[in-house]
Amino acid sequence: MIKLVVCDMDGTMIGRDEIIPSGAAEWIAGLEERGILFTVATGRAEGYMREKVAQMGLRHPYIVTNGATIMDGGRAVLRRQFPIRPLRELIDICYEEGMSALFTFQGEERTERITPWIVREGEKRGRPYEAQPLTDEEWTELRADKLLIMDPVREGKILEIEKRLQAIPGDFMYVRYRLKALELNEKAANKAAALKLLVRHLGISMDEVLVIGDDDNDIQLFQAAGHSAAVGNVSDNARPYAEYVCQGREFQGVMEAVEKFCGGN
Repeated sequence: MIKLVVCDMDGTMIGRDEIIPSGAAEWIAGLEERGILFTVATGRAEGYMREKVAQMGLRHPYIVTNGATIMDGGRAVLRRQFPIRPLRELIDICYEEGMSALFTFQGEERTERITPWIVREGEKRGRPYEAQPLTDEEWTELRADKLLIMDPVREGKILEIEKRLQAIPGDFMYVRYRLKALELNEKAANKAAALKLLVRHLGISMDEVLVIGDDDNDIQLFQAAGHSAAVGNVSDNARPYAEYVCQGREFQGVMEAVEKFCGGN
């Protein structure tokens, strides 16, 4: 019996427009009335998620920044961070190659340079980014929740950045999203590790959890939970790890997965 549904956000709960689907809050409330808890596990930062959480009416702790942080209301009950100092030269190379870098510090996003991709991201949120260059002192002292490196051209330059990244010692790990991006977190941070802490807090076993996702940073979730489903737009890498692959894409797939695993609850 499923007692908890944990859903990814980008490409799963929301599409490229990043808008919470109409009726999603009511659908989540209906699950709760049936005794099925609902929450999310996302790569997004809590600064981005505050509005989304309110729109969905989430009542339970949720996972952000790929498992580096667990939020309970407005309070972080877990925050894993890594020092950015070893990455300074690499980030300069990314800028030279026309890439974007988006840092998350204490749940809030920050960029040093405004690029076309950064502008588009700000427009989607309705809150434009401002360039905030890091000082020498900040490069030495700051620790990040997450770092996203984005290549808008997607012709393979990200693979060269990945090779350079692999040669840098540090307390971080990363996930590469095909040819478009690298996402860095503290080396022990991932969605699955955070999920294990969350279910313990909620008094639920992993066998009673259904996770739903679409991309490579959901693979460990698929492996950890008792039940897993991928929406129809799942990445080729993540697809084999899901117990069930939906016909529906994004939120339609989410509802399909819940009906598949929780229809009789």
